[in-house]
Amino acid sequence: MKVRLAKPADVDEISGIVSVLDTKQTMPSDIGRIGKHISAGEYFVAQDSGRVVGAMILYFDDENCQLVLIASKKGGAGRLLVGYAERMCREKGVHKLWCWSLARYKARGFYENMGFREAFLLRKQFFGEDCWLFGKVIR
Repeated sequence: MKVRLAKPADVDEISGIVSVLDTKQTMPSDIGRIGKHISAGEYFVAQDSGRVVGAMILYFDDENCQLVLIASKKGGAGRLLVGYAERMCREKGVHKLWCWSLARYKARGFYENMGFREAFLLRKQFFGEDCWLFGKVIR
């Protein structure tokens, strides 16, 4: 498996993968939305044997990187994507990688296993749903 910047041709595969994150309030699988993030250079994909098996969106600023979205359909793809995000943080001199996740996704164990040592549960944060906020210092 490898990670690369997403291309417009990846839109349908990305949409299928990230559809597991769709809610009534937001639709990450929307083709137009995906296309905008690809055009902005914010979408990255994990690829295996020519197929997209994972996807993430990263937002960088001077101080930190937000992992906006991550989803995969193959074991190890999420770990590979987060590792890639960490390498990009180091290259850009960014010292914090952070994200939030709806509690219903049950992602706390994944982020803890990936070394996110900061975790805080925000009750009724997103349209009445509990959300976890995770952070990791990049060295």
